[in-house]
Amino acid sequence: MAEIVGVAEAVMYVSDLDRATQFYGRVLGLPLTTSFNEARFFQTGKDSTLILFDAEGIRNRKSVIPSHGAEGAGHVALAVPAEEMASWRQQLIAHNVVIKHEQAWSHSTNSLYFRDTDGNSLELIDASHYRNVWQKIQNSEAG
Repeated sequence: MAEIVGVAEAVMYVSDLDRATQFYGRVLGLPLTTSFNEARFFQTGKDSTLILFDAEGIRNRKSVIPSHGAEGAGHVALAVPAEEMASWRQQLIAHNVVIKHEQAWSHSTNSLYFRDTDGNSLELIDASHYRNVWQKIQNSEAG
């Protein structure tokens, strides 16, 4: 399975935690690392994590931590190695996931946009895009 790279933590609020766990574990092949009543943690790369929260459970729980807008239908971008974009595309197609949009960025990088089982928007983006953007920012700051 391809690897999602970079340092990141993404949070998604879902209406059916078991169904979402199946989607991220089986369809995307992400390893489940921790499971709680209202949350599932997936390792998306060496230094990145995806956290799924049960929207209703988190909204109604008794906790000092607020539910901070647990409404679902969010968006997250995950960086993947450029050479693995084709294998991610094949993985999505093999599981009948509709690719909603493909975006060609400058510097020959690209993105795949699709939705999970709760309507959350996901973008898989060529990791070199972030390196190119960061380099451009550093160059403009240098003068």
